[in-house]
Amino acid sequence: MSRALPSPPRLPDLRLRAAATAFALVALAAMLALFVKVADLLAERHAGLLDRTVLGEAAEHRSTAATWLMETVSTIAEVPLMAAAVLLALWLARTGRSWRPLLLTGGATALAIALATLVKNVAGRARPPLATAVVHESGFSFPSRHTTVATALLLAMAYLLARRLRSRTAAVAAWAAALGLSVLVAASRVYLGVHWATDVTAGFALGAAATLSLITIDLGRGLSIRNQDTTGVSQPAASSDSEAAR
Repeated sequence: MSRALPSPPRLPDLRLRAAATAFALVALAAMLALFVKVADLLAERHAGLLDRTVLGEAAEHRSTAATWLMETVSTIAEVPLMAAAVLLALWLARTGRSWRPLLLTGGATALAIALATLVKNVAGRARPPLATAVVHESGFSFPSRHTTVATALLLAMAYLLARRLRSRTAAVAAWAAALGLSVLVAASRVYLGVHWATDVTAGFALGAAATLSLITIDLGRGLSIRNQDTTGVSQPAASSDSEAAR
């Protein structure tokens, strides 16, 4: 009785995973470069004019409806967003029978908080004047930890969802929504007068870098496992052919 030949390696899937890993690396490098650029502007004292101009425009164009919206966005970006991320990770972990969603979400959150706190303490930048603030915040200003953590969580959620979605359009929409909401959170912190524009820009870059580093590791690990599986499949096939020829 002839044995069924093993299925051929899934080359398109391997190529897609390799391309995704390369893209994640490029995006990670871009976010790190953006953070370094903003930090350099701050160190060279070239950020003041830009920051004051943006904050002045935001304060000048405030309205009751916009203030309510920005306060709501800023509030949701804390505990509610964390709760939503944990629930999504729990659901994906249960349905996929894997700890990876929880590890990625928890790792992104912890890394974002640690990086933002470390840079805050090193930079020691003061927040905008209290006269321009709509809400009260304490502590150092650079970078915006609010923006850092929200960006890290939103991108982690987008990555986990995109892996489950079969439609490429839906996956792109998930990434676009995550980026759009991250920018909205960043804008809310400037609008409310508790952060400078460079604070939230650096926070966005730092949060994105935190999650992208974990995404790159996850994709690279999956790529390594796929390559091992492909090698393991091809070797038995050759031995089966040699046995049949005897």
